Amino acid sequence: MIFFGWGRKNKTQQLGTHQALILSFNYFHLFWLFRVAFGLRYSVATLTDEGWATRPLSPAEVEAGGPTTELTLHWWWRFGLLIAIAAVVVIATLASIT
Repeated sequence: MIFFGWGRKNKTQQLGTHQALILSFNYFHLFWLFRVAFGLRYSVATLTDEGWATRPLSPAEVEAGGPTTELTLHWWWRFGLLIAIAAVVVIATLASIT
């Protein structure tokens, strides 16, 4: 949609030739610019003879992997819509005071 939308996306980071780290998340956006992401889930995908096999991971398991497995969302993608709403509230409050 042009004005608003929602859905589910994945970000992937290659760990090796046969493994990938996957970050899945849900999102809601206004005008593609103001977005809030929620429901972040990590999993690891391993290439087998029969295709890709995935296994869910906890954030603690991902952090234990070290800096090479650092896969996150930018703060604006996670909280941009909430920051925009807070800015509107602050501006409206300041406008009503003066």
